[in-house]
Amino acid sequence: MKIHSSIFICLASFFLTMLFSVQIAYTQSSIIGSWEGIFMNDFKVLVDFSSNDQNMVEGNIKLFSGENMIQDDKIIHINLSNDKFSFYIPDKETNFEGALNDEFTDLSGVFIFPDGSRHDIYLNKKLENTNTFEAFKKLTSKQFSVREIFTDLAFLHSSLKEHHPQLFAYTSESSMDELIEILRSKVDTTSSLEEFYLITAKLTEAIHCSHTGVRLPKIYGSSINKFGHYFPLKLFFLNDQAFYLTGYQEKDEAILPGDEILSINNLPVQEIIEQIFYIIPSEGYNTSTKYHELNRRFNELFYFLSDAEHFDITFKAGDKIKRVTVSSKSLDDIDLEPKTIDSKKRMDFNYVNDMATGIFKVPTFAIPDMDDYLYQLEQVFNDLRAANVQNLVLDLRDNHGGHPIFAAQLLSYLTNKDFVYFKKNDAVKEFEPLYHQIQPNALNYQGNIFVLVNGGCLSTTGHLISLLKYHTNAIFIGEEPGSTFRCNDFSIQLTLPNTGIELNVPRTTFETAVTGFTLNKPFPIDYRINSTIIDIIDHKDPFIEKVKSLING
Repeated sequence: MKIHSSIFICLASFFLTMLFSVQIAYTQSSIIGSWEGIFMNDFKVLVDFSSNDQNMVEGNIKLFSGENMIQDDKIIHINLSNDKFSFYIPDKETNFEGALNDEFTDLSGVFIFPDGSRHDIYLNKKLENTNTFEAFKKLTSKQFSVREIFTDLAFLHSSLKEHHPQLFAYTSESSMDELIEILRSKVDTTSSLEEFYLITAKLTEAIHCSHTGVRLPKIYGSSINKFGHYFPLKLFFLNDQAFYLTGYQEKDEAILPGDEILSINNLPVQEIIEQIFYIIPSEGYNTSTKYHELNRRFNELFYFLSDAEHFDITFKAGDKIKRVTVSSKSLDDIDLEPKTIDSKKRMDFNYVNDMATGIFKVPTFAIPDMDDYLYQLEQVFNDLRAANVQNLVLDLRDNHGGHPIFAAQLLSYLTNKDFVYFKKNDAVKEFEPLYHQIQPNALNYQGNIFVLVNGGCLSTTGHLISLLKYHTNAIFIGEEPGSTFRCNDFSIQLTLPNTGIELNVPRTTFETAVTGFTLNKPFPIDYRINSTIIDIIDHKDPFIEKVKSLING
C-alpha cells in the first residue's frame, strides 16, 4: 500500500471511555475545591466541587490521557456521611464509594462500573490560594516522613518497571536496583518536596531517556515561581564553563558580558553543571541536550541547588578574579527567552544572497492547524520550484518535536523517493499510515539541502533527521541532535501518591524505517559547529555563516 503525500493523512483520534476518579471530604466546606489523582495507572483525574446559590454541592469530573481531556462529566447524588463519601456519574452509570483521611486531604475509594466491576482510585486535594506568600511557605516547609518517601520511591520504581519499554537499555537491572538502595539510604529523616525531587531525578536520569523524567506538582511550581528566590542573571554555558550575558545587577557594569563565572554561593560552576544535569533528561549519553536546556532554563533549574535571597558570585574579568553580590528575583520577573529567538513563530521562510538560497525555519511539529501547515508547505516549495532556488537551508534547531505526521509531510517535499516513516509498531495503531510507503510530493525539492541541528532537536525532530540522512544527500551542520532514529514515547503521566511529584514515562519505542544507524553512536554531523560566547554577545550565527562559506566555495 502506498500513500500519496498530497492526500490528507487522517489519523484516527484515540478516544478512551474509561471513567474518572474522585476524592471528597468530611464536611461540605472541606470538599469544596479541586482534587487530583491517577486512575488505572494511566489517566489523570481532576474533580471539582463547588457550592451553588442554594448552598448545595455540585461536582464535575474530568479524565485526561496525557495532556488531552477525554471525558468531562457531571457528578450528582453527592452524599456525605461522617467520613464516608459517595456520588454518581449519570453519563457513565457509575457509582463512587470512598472514605477520607483524618486531615481531609486524601480520598481513597472505588468506582463501581455498570457491570459490577470495582476499580480503585486515590486522590489528593489540591491546595488553594497558592498565589499567597502564606501558601508558598506552607508548601515549601512541608516535610514528608521516611515511610511516605519510601512508598513514593517504590511506586516510582514499580511504575518504571511496568511501563517503560527500554528501562535497562543503558543501566542494567542490577545496577538500577543498587541505585534504588543508595537513594533509600539517603533518606534517614523527613524530606522536603524539593529534596525528594532531586532524589527521584537521579533515578530517572539513570534510564537515559529524553521522555522519562519527573517534575514538581504544577501547583507547587507556580507557587515557587512567584515567591521563590531565583538567580537573576542570564548565563551561557559551554564545555564546563559559564559566561555572563545580561541580567539584573545593582551596580552598573559590575560584571561585563563575556566575563567567566567561576562560582555562585561557593558552588563551583563545574559542580553546578553536574548537579543540574541530573534534572535534565536526554537520550543515551548525549550532553548537547543537557547544555541546550541548561542555557534555556538555568535560572529555573538552579533554584533547586540554591534558594537564596542573595547570590555571591566569583567571576573572572580579564586576568583578575572579582566578586559581586546580587539580589534574587522571582522567576516570573526574569525573562528566560534568548533575545534572538522568536518563540511564537511556528514556521518562517526567507531568502538570502539575492534569492540564491532559501532558509526555512521549522521550530516545532506541535502544529495546531493541519490545513494551515499544509498550505504553508505548498507555498514554500512551490516558490522554491518557481524561482529555481539551488540551495535550501532547513533550520531545525530548538525543535523539540511534535506529531510525526507533520514531519512526514515535510519529508515528502525533501526527497524524490518513496519512503516509510516508521518501522511497524503494533502497539500504536493510530500511526498505521506511517508504517507503509509514502510517495514524494510533486513539488519535492531538487536542489542542495543543508540541515541545521542542535541539542534541542528532540523526539519527532530526531526521527526526521535520521530519515533525511537516509533518503537525501542533505549536509548536516551543527551539534549532535538530541534524538535520532529511535526513541521512546506514547507517554503517560503518573502522580506519586504522597508527594504528588509527576512522572512522565513512555510505553513504547518508535524507530524510523532506516538502516545503518547504531544505538548509542552519535549522529554523524558533516560540519560540527558550537556557538562561542563571542558569537552570542555579537548576535552572530556561525551555523548560517558555515552554510554561506560552503555555498560560496
